[in-house]
Amino acid sequence: MWATVGSTANAQVAEKSCDAFLLPPRDVKGGKKVGPTSCAMQESDVTIDGKAFKRIDVGLNGSVEGYATRQGEYKDYLTQSPDLVFPQSGNPGPVLFAIASYERDKGASMTIVYPRDRAAWNGKMFITAHGRGASFKQGGLKAWNQYRDDLNKYDVLMVSKGYALVKTRRTSAEGLGEIKATFEDGTPVDSLAFNDTTHYITDFGDVARKIVADRLGQGPRLTYFYGHSAGARIGRDLNYTPGLNVDRAGKRYFDGILADDAAAGTWLPVLMKDGKDVLFANAADKATFVPQIDISHQMYNNIWNHKMPSYMSPSYLANKRSNARILREKGLAPAKERMYEIRGISHSGNESLAAGRRGDGVIGVIMDGLDLSRMMDRFVDILDAWVEKGTNPPPSHADVAAVGDADNDGVIESPALAFPEVACPLGVYFSYPESTSGTTSFAAFTGEGIEPLDGKKVFVDMNRNGVWDYRETPAQAWRRLGLLQKNEELTRDKYAACVQRAAEQLRTEGFFSDKTAAWYIDQAKTTELQPKSKPPTQ
Repeated sequence: MWATVGSTANAQVAEKSCDAFLLPPRDVKGGKKVGPTSCAMQESDVTIDGKAFKRIDVGLNGSVEGYATRQGEYKDYLTQSPDLVFPQSGNPGPVLFAIASYERDKGASMTIVYPRDRAAWNGKMFITAHGRGASFKQGGLKAWNQYRDDLNKYDVLMVSKGYALVKTRRTSAEGLGEIKATFEDGTPVDSLAFNDTTHYITDFGDVARKIVADRLGQGPRLTYFYGHSAGARIGRDLNYTPGLNVDRAGKRYFDGILADDAAAGTWLPVLMKDGKDVLFANAADKATFVPQIDISHQMYNNIWNHKMPSYMSPSYLANKRSNARILREKGLAPAKERMYEIRGISHSGNESLAAGRRGDGVIGVIMDGLDLSRMMDRFVDILDAWVEKGTNPPPSHADVAAVGDADNDGVIESPALAFPEVACPLGVYFSYPESTSGTTSFAAFTGEGIEPLDGKKVFVDMNRNGVWDYRETPAQAWRRLGLLQKNEELTRDKYAACVQRAAEQLRTEGFFSDKTAAWYIDQAKTTELQPKSKPPTQ
């Protein structure tokens, strides 16, 4: 079944140097040298979901290079992909080379977790990158040695499947003066962030690989990347920027990319030169593209409000769909890319919340959303089977013909994925506290009172009729949706049959495990068909 947040409690352990695992500094522009310069670590035994693991917390001091601008949109995004970032964010530059430092006592760290029994390791590694907004100053990051019990559901999924996990942390909130950097002309700058800094991730990954090789007797034979939001953008950087997804020896670094709801739906696989898109214009460039799975959360949409090129949209969701369409037009999808759009979920997949957590909201909603780990369980397996065995994944799914219509016959054969909670609804999931928020809440079909308001006092249009009116009962909603005939009532048998169909379809297509499908079918036997919800406060 999907993973729950595991117990990783450990006692305070001694700190020691891990400088022996540092690689020589890298040579960069201007004869400068960059990379980790100092390493500290804590090593402990932990138990996760009843299994024995080794946990190593690592803090690094050092520096990393990249490109930024002095003004304009996204000026503080230190990046190795300036040809993607600045044109697509409407920033004409000029683009300047810069070197920035990081400190472990201000959050530059990673946690490495691997099975204590070497025989339980599958020989593979996942390196993860979180999204924007993490900083030491604002409390989103801690000193490297202050983390305990911080693994989320996705982390637990990976380690439980036998992967070595490398959970990286970086300052990803710009404009705070947290990072000291210098432009190539010697001008200091203190507003940069590592939001889009791929070499930060790979430098940390180099150290992690050496530690894992030392502890387990060999390095990983396959390395996968997982990123969420701005972290997913880094994953696209790796695949879309020529020559970026390579290690120091020039060999492929990441063998597969799992990009989870890329920020603003970007970056797109477009690189304009003299009015022509030159990205992936030949077979040699396309050959460097590694298998990529894009997870698109349909409900997370917003206005990306800045000047941008004509091939982009101010809509996050439109950009998510355009990314898949453009890769398809360039012949990289379905050969090497899949996009799975998921209904009823905003930016967060509830990966950091304990399974089953609930709490009544103050406005007539239940403060909870769908548990994406129930699908992420299979996304991890799908990517691995694609890379290692050449097993073709399920087709891309989206509620738009450019992605979901595989044979161009005008019919969407593969619509967006719907959890049983969405396919057989007892209420409505919506973004909270406002329509553009990253968190998801639930309003039940109670048949009592009026539709709730969100945190901005905007009504939640539960019945999709465009007006603020009364809540339906589950039976009324099912009739409107065509799940019941005009005079039918919702019964236990009909509800259970609907859930079984939805769960079995997801299992058959490969998006649910057998255990997850069975769990849903079992839960349908006792689920309350007339959900209760606190009446909205007026």
